[in-house]
Amino acid sequence: MPSAPDPFLLLFAAAILLPLAIAVCLRRPAVVTLGFIAILCVFSSSTWGQLQEENTIYARGTGMFAFSLLNLLLWVAAASTLVRANTASYGMQRTSSDGVIGRNESPFATFITCFLLLLLGHLLLGLMSGIDPLTVLGYNGVINVLNMALFSALIVHTIDTDSQRHRLLQLLLALAALRAGFGLLRYQFFGGDSANPYRNFEKLDIKLVYFDIADNYIAALAAFCIAWLLLMPGSRMSLWKRAALLLWLAMEVATVVLSFRRSSLVGLALMFGVLLWRLPWPRRILGASVGVGAMLLAAGVLMRERLQFNAPQTGLLSSLLYDVGPRRATEVSRFYELEAAAKSLEGQWLFGLGSWGTFYGNEDALDYHFGKFDFVHSGFGHLILKTGFLGLLLFIGLLITCVAHYVRYRPSLRGNSALLADAGIAGLLFWFPTLLIGTPIIEFRSMLLIGMSLALVYLHPRIIRTRSLYPLPGYAAA
Repeated sequence: MPSAPDPFLLLFAAAILLPLAIAVCLRRPAVVTLGFIAILCVFSSSTWGQLQEENTIYARGTGMFAFSLLNLLLWVAAASTLVRANTASYGMQRTSSDGVIGRNESPFATFITCFLLLLLGHLLLGLMSGIDPLTVLGYNGVINVLNMALFSALIVHTIDTDSQRHRLLQLLLALAALRAGFGLLRYQFFGGDSANPYRNFEKLDIKLVYFDIADNYIAALAAFCIAWLLLMPGSRMSLWKRAALLLWLAMEVATVVLSFRRSSLVGLALMFGVLLWRLPWPRRILGASVGVGAMLLAAGVLMRERLQFNAPQTGLLSSLLYDVGPRRATEVSRFYELEAAAKSLEGQWLFGLGSWGTFYGNEDALDYHFGKFDFVHSGFGHLILKTGFLGLLLFIGLLITCVAHYVRYRPSLRGNSALLADAGIAGLLFWFPTLLIGTPIIEFRSMLLIGMSLALVYLHPRIIRTRSLYPLPGYAAA
């Protein structure tokens, strides 16, 4: 059995690497941010469903430190960005006869402050109750909500030029194409994703492209961007380029469909609802016709490949809801877990049970928890369990603020800025089903990608603040 690392050597390595990391974050902030995004696009985080669980890149370092190395690097990058923003905030402003052109006003700093105060309160209460501080700040608590906001702020403050926005879009699309190609080839020739609970645990003859919901999001985001480029007025392409984009679009949609995640399919439909909303009427009809045909095809594939095992004699809707309702095909409702968590709150709805809190229920019905009841399958429900309605309202307030910003400024955006803003709000809608019935709060990768969706809404040229606080008519460029 390998011996534990020497604490002195760890301290010495940290003393050398920390200043180097800070220097890189200060001198090349955009490169660091794009590096983070590249890692999130390329490496899966889910090991649920594997017969032999393996460590992922997102868990590296947790054996030596309280948090993963990527998480520590995120905090270093965020702190460096804060230093840069404070030292450059006054020097970067330019005055004009109409007002001041400054940085885009994002809510992330306010939210970070509020959530830090909330976590500090939990830490103090935990210490008073004899709870280990690392348990209070553990990943099955709510620390990833703070990570999400920090990553959003990092993106907004480091991707702030037209060239950087263009580079970000190119990176997302290129890595999504590579990821989809790899997943589809593995699906066709090598049995699909090894993280497959349907095959490995339920013994169903099903193979998947990607079980990780974050991989589905990357493919869905790329599909949205490609469809936006194909359908949005003003985009002029040759016939062969359009054919290549259509093939690419089909590949990304197939990645989502052949992953057989219900929340992903619903999320993909919501994303294309945003696209139809933004299109003019003639193109909206075309897009809706193609979209309905694609969704019917996807529903047929889902019924044939996965839902036939759950409810083979029922219709599509009943099959989709096979674990919900009085006619479900499972012994216990999917929502039993949430009912048990609600009973465990016992009047502590306002502040929750603390980020270390657990709930209690029928262990046989909840055997997929493997005896650990410190999380639930609902992002919103998890926030209520840990932080009560106070934390939930804080989180929802951030989402509403971003949506309000989009609605206010989207009519003034053009080009890549419009595409990124639309992709951000569509990405947020993709995550909504997962926030309702999934476990994104305890997943580092998922929460950072949600943070990226929120940040995309703010990646446009600096807002011109006039006396009336509305954009000037000339604020329509890129």
